[in-house]
Amino acid sequence: MPTRTCSLIALAMIAFAGLNCLAAPGPQRGTGTWIDAADASDLDLDGRVDDADFVLFSFQYDAMECSAPTMPDDCSADVNHDGVVDDADFVIFAREYNRALAVVS
Repeated sequence: MPTRTCSLIALAMIAFAGLNCLAAPGPQRGTGTWIDAADASDLDLDGRVDDADFVLFSFQYDAMECSAPTMPDDCSADVNHDGVVDDADFVIFAREYNRALAVVS
């Protein structure tokens, strides 16, 4: 099982700091059609990346391995499609999640 080198808090701080991360497009679940990171991060397929997607991501992040018995069949939080839901997926997901937050000035 891969080890986690960063905590969710550290990755969230990186994402909120506005550091650019590479988007990892991947195949749309079940179609083979390639989609962008924002669409891949919309785990509940409702057209936006929001708190409901974060809940789904958190559950899958805890399971980690796409082959784990507790992982949903589609392993949708594996947004970079490397077979695990890990810190690399979290960085991509957090960037897309942060796009939905309003900027307070």
